[in-house]
Amino acid sequence: MAGEQAPIVTLLTDFGTDDPWVGSLKSVLWQVQPAFKIVDLTHAVPPHDILSGAFTLYRCYRDYPNWTIHLCVVDPGVGGPRRPILVVTNDRYFVGPDNGIFSYVYANEVVEKVIHVTADHYFRRPLSDTFHGRDVFAPIAGWLSKGIDSSRFGDEIEDYVRLQVPQDRIVGESLIKGEVCAVDRFGNCITNIRAATLQDLGQRANRQRFKVLVGGQEIPVVTGGYGQEVPLFALMGSSGLLEIAASSRSAAQLLGITGPGKEVGVMGA
Repeated sequence: MAGEQAPIVTLLTDFGTDDPWVGSLKSVLWQVQPAFKIVDLTHAVPPHDILSGAFTLYRCYRDYPNWTIHLCVVDPGVGGPRRPILVVTNDRYFVGPDNGIFSYVYANEVVEKVIHVTADHYFRRPLSDTFHGRDVFAPIAGWLSKGIDSSRFGDEIEDYVRLQVPQDRIVGESLIKGEVCAVDRFGNCITNIRAATLQDLGQRANRQRFKVLVGGQEIPVVTGGYGQEVPLFALMGSSGLLEIAASSRSAAQLLGITGPGKEVGVMGA
């Protein structure tokens, strides 16, 4: 493994924090790899919501150093036929169930290989049918961090599960189409419209100012932070994705948006 002396593993789950499951998972990580630096991305993914978990991961995995191990457990099919997998890109690792949780990674990264983990001697014993986060995925991450070559975990596969994730796109020469993919706790509506797509539109349309079309409203795209004078505005967020926000209020409430799926357009202003 091309890693650091103190390897980093991030955790993304739908476990919540009321039960002991996160602590149990961490205990196995430290038993296999005492040097681990463990970072909690979130444990508040809505229960069983694979697509939400996939988008949450997409928003933040690039913030971490090369060869970070991203351990993701949103696993409604635990104990069933879905496979444990190890995804290797050109600069990082992802460990979790083969249920589409890594679909945004597949769509946006150079994936070198996806391995169906079958080398069960790396698993924790006894192996529970209901807690593969602790007994399968955590040990995989731990042994991987210790320099075990990825090929020793199993065979490469090409039929891994890829969910159809929403992609932003330019329509004609003057319009970007995208959608709201998440609403954060502040009520900001996070879209799948990337900074690169907005830049491309600006070059095609020879425009430097833009507006967002959503819910029958036109909302200006601004620069700077959230302290704007206009009641509703859009700006490029820290994840490199366009957000719709409101000054000290919930943009989602103002727009009547309760979750993902709302169509969003961007055009020159």
